[in-house]
Amino acid sequence: MKKLLLSIFASLLLLQSYGQDNIGTPYSIFGYGLQPENQGPYAAMGGVSAAMRDNKNINFLNPASYTALDSVRFYFQGALSGEFSWISTHKESSYYNVAQNANLAMALRLRRNLYFSFGFTQKSDVGYDVLYSDIIMGSTSNSTFNQNIQGEGGLNDLYAGFGWKYRNLSLGINFSFVFGKLEKRQTLMTDIPNSYYIRTSENKRVHDFLFNPGIQYTFKLSPKSDLILGSSMNFTQKLWAKTEFVSYKVNTSGTTTMLENEVLKKGRIVYPFKITSGFNYRYKNKLQISGDYTFNKMSAYEEYGRSTYLQDAHKAAFGASWTPDAMGRFWRQRNSYMAGVYFNRSEAKVNDRNINTYGVSGGLQIPFFDQRTGHSMQLGIAVDLGVRGTEADGLVRETFAKLRIHLAFKEFWFMKRKID
Repeated sequence: MKKLLLSIFASLLLLQSYGQDNIGTPYSIFGYGLQPENQGPYAAMGGVSAAMRDNKNINFLNPASYTALDSVRFYFQGALSGEFSWISTHKESSYYNVAQNANLAMALRLRRNLYFSFGFTQKSDVGYDVLYSDIIMGSTSNSTFNQNIQGEGGLNDLYAGFGWKYRNLSLGINFSFVFGKLEKRQTLMTDIPNSYYIRTSENKRVHDFLFNPGIQYTFKLSPKSDLILGSSMNFTQKLWAKTEFVSYKVNTSGTTTMLENEVLKKGRIVYPFKITSGFNYRYKNKLQISGDYTFNKMSAYEEYGRSTYLQDAHKAAFGASWTPDAMGRFWRQRNSYMAGVYFNRSEAKVNDRNINTYGVSGGLQIPFFDQRTGHSMQLGIAVDLGVRGTEADGLVRETFAKLRIHLAFKEFWFMKRKID
């Protein structure tokens, strides 16, 4: 049964990650798409990550945390999330459902104080469908035109990382192969009889390598408490990209004529500098209080040497976790109960207004243990409620609810039996 669950879960992860064709937020039109605002094994704590480390979860957002894992265990971890969002302007409203932010990770110890992890995550998600209508200027019969803009795709991250520990200091680095496509389609049509409409498709394919270092240091405050400081980052790097453009003319009879089919550009897009720093206070094996701050220099984002006029992005997150009794007799005592808040000022600025996101999160992690075999599993459930954007100045506000399911398995693959 466990192997069957693993197979099904891994298949769903792969299908979701490589088939990024969900229609979601219109704010994913900027840059290389909407970056996850809250992800990782601590999503229920507001998505904190910089200083988080334990022997239950693979914190792939900071590779220095790999050194907290059990030395004789093999880890397998995966997560899926779904989002329901209600979008509105001052005139209209609608809703959408999407699946997003899938990740799959594995980890093990290679040798003393050296740990290894590999897997994949989503770097960004693109999905929007916007319809715009207006009167054709100069037309004698007040004819109108409709412009439909659609986008889909996103960037994926296939990584391999190492963590090394020396006393209270942990260092780590992830080497990533980033790949994906960013597709933008436009359809322009009018209500003039016997006319035709134009359809275009611009497809940007991206692939290249990134590296993400991380650091964590643990201060022992007392026999029952400690404080962890951590940071992870990526430097400004350039990714190889190619943009292809196709356009068609479609008559009312349905006849399609290709107008253009060419490679517009080949070159580099700038993946900007990003750093996340934070703290984690732990008391006994019960209480955790953590906070993060993320700076992303999206003003440096360029495509083929041209600026896209985005602004720097900032995020602040704060979370807490409470475990009544990790060795308790009843399951409700062994659960970890989590809650958090976060604020994100994105790289988008429309009509001189920042596109901000406010969110609250909550959930729990439920441990399962097989005393006969020693195998253990961690089930995480996180709910995320928030608001993105505003209705002011003709913009779009999104009120969203997200559900995340997180599974983590630990196996005794490297422990030798003493007695048969």
